[in-house]
Amino acid sequence: MKYTFKIIFLFGCFFLEAYSVLAQEEIRFSNFTFNRLVYNPAYAGSTDFMEAVLTHRNQWVDVDGSPETSSLAVQTPINNTKFGLGATIYQNKIGIQKDIALFFSYSYHLKVNHESFLSLGIQGGFINKQVNWTDLTTYDPNTKANDPAFPDSNISTLVPNFGIGAYYRTPKYFISFSLPHLLSNELPDTKGIGENVNFEAKNIQAYLGAGFRTPIRFDLDIEPSVMFSSAYSTSANMILNVIFHHDTGISAGGGFRTDKSWAANVGYKISPRLQFSYTYEKAFGNSTTKGYVNHEFIINYNISLKKSQITSPRYF
Repeated sequence: MKYTFKIIFLFGCFFLEAYSVLAQEEIRFSNFTFNRLVYNPAYAGSTDFMEAVLTHRNQWVDVDGSPETSSLAVQTPINNTKFGLGATIYQNKIGIQKDIALFFSYSYHLKVNHESFLSLGIQGGFINKQVNWTDLTTYDPNTKANDPAFPDSNISTLVPNFGIGAYYRTPKYFISFSLPHLLSNELPDTKGIGENVNFEAKNIQAYLGAGFRTPIRFDLDIEPSVMFSSAYSTSANMILNVIFHHDTGISAGGGFRTDKSWAANVGYKISPRLQFSYTYEKAFGNSTTKGYVNHEFIINYNISLKKSQITSPRYF
């Protein structure tokens, strides 16, 4: 396990040296370990239960037009097979731009040894990209009319996309790598379905994540996790979380982001099937978003499909 995390550390250093800050157009969730299917299609079917995850994130609260993202992700194993299925729908709003996406995931799980698996996944779907120009006030007092530099009608286009991922897991830790959107979808225009598709690598986001969970006393576990994200023309963004889980179902922790923000997280496992998590973030330093607050809510609901054959505690 120590050797594995040395490899992860080297990958992370490479990401940080090679690239610049993640563009906001890609969806972003802070507590990614509770919502892995959004980032990696290989996660589909990697659990012994069907899982539904509902997430809402409100970024830069009280700023007009600030990013707001909601998603619903559902994944399940196919019993008595090595395959898994998943589906993700999300809406991402930034100012007058809005993306609504639907993706379906398919994964294959290869057993490496008694307790470890390597999963490979693909996903495909469509993104409805919109720019609502009519939400802007474009009146020009000099011409007594709307500014002709701005379109006078909304724009909407439907574009395809697909992605790939790999997910290695044991009962105690996981490693994840994915390229969830392999096509670079430009902003909408009036060309129609499928016209805004290209293969420019500079806009393709890559995600590298890892985490583990281990007991520190008989009733308390610690779960550190890290995720790097970057595109070819930008430097990596890092999210680092540390969460403590108590046997009572209460969890709490904190984190750091390289976009100069810190986070605090609390959660509660209401039942073996239902879990709730809330994350509070605040920017610091000399960043342009200093003092702004972000809120993120996650609800996980699980439906048991079969009895696990793993005798030791399994978290991933």
